Amino acid sequence: MSRTLRIEYPGAVYHVQSEGNRGDAIYLDDEDRETFLRTFQEAARRSGWTVYAYALMANHYHILFQTARANLVDGMKWLQTAYTQRFNARHRMRGHLFAGRYHSMVVEADNAHYFSTIIDYIHLNPARSGLARRHTFLSGCKWTSLPAWLASPAKRPKWIHPERGLVCFGCDDTEDGRQKYLNHLMGRFEAERMDERSLLPAGHVGPGTVQRGWCYGSSAFRARLVGELPRLARRKPVTTGMRASEIGEYQAEIIVKNGLKAFGLSEEELLVTPYSHPSKLIIALAVRQSTLVPYAWISNRLHMGIPKSMGTLLHRAKKMAETDLKTRAWIERLSS
Repeated sequence: MSRTLRIEYPGAVYHVQSEGNRGDAIYLDDEDRETFLRTFQEAARRSGWTVYAYALMANHYHILFQTARANLVDGMKWLQTAYTQRFNARHRMRGHLFAGRYHSMVVEADNAHYFSTIIDYIHLNPARSGLARRHTFLSGCKWTSLPAWLASPAKRPKWIHPERGLVCFGCDDTEDGRQKYLNHLMGRFEAERMDERSLLPAGHVGPGTVQRGWCYGSSAFRARLVGELPRLARRKPVTTGMRASEIGEYQAEIIVKNGLKAFGLSEEELLVTPYSHPSKLIIALAVRQSTLVPYAWISNRLHMGIPKSMGTLLHRAKKMAETDLKTRAWIERLSS
């Protein structure tokens, strides 16, 4: 059986789903769920993703996000590998956590019908699986992005962006607007429970209509993607153009250059500056937080010893950023 094509292009919106190996749980407790969300947040920051919605289930997850760059594959590889390593380390386990390839579906987000249907599909996953009932609807949706959608912008996690989705539902990002979305979602849930399709909001479709496929959108959207497959499909490196890894290295190099300029360091001085010098730690952490380049690239470029030591050095940099506002400001400046 041929492998499903990975469609990558700047601005693409994806609904991604991944299941546990052999159908096993990918979270054993709430601490695992918190770890996954922290890892996902880190992946989104490093990859430049805009996160719209998510739902963590017992043995799988759903996430909806947009890629500013064509880096779905690189970002997802980092996300699943990093979480697997953290999960296995905590539970003293080894081996694969996820089953085979994750499923990714390109979504026509500019079409309110398709974008809103995907959002509802994700937020209603707990209810449809029996985790949430009407009287416990919100508590059952604890491990989805719904609580962030209902929170005010000041109290909402900065990495969750419901604004575009709320517009699709005709809701303002106000207390009344967010309550309107919740009422819509609960109304749809009740309609599906009773199978009264007439109660579904106009323009929406019922349960089971978001099928596993490579694309979710209009026939015109699908036709456009099919026509551009030779350009959009992920493929083996060719001699022309930049590979995804090269794009990441290009972005990392810009951060390094800006960092050297900011700290007044020449390439010659960089060579003899100690591994743990604050300027090196700041530049290294800015690169790590903003790109997907591996430890080896950072250690070689900044002359910071062997790649294996980068974890310890970056941990030191994070501690500096937590306790020193000036250090934190430098990292944010170089990462932006």
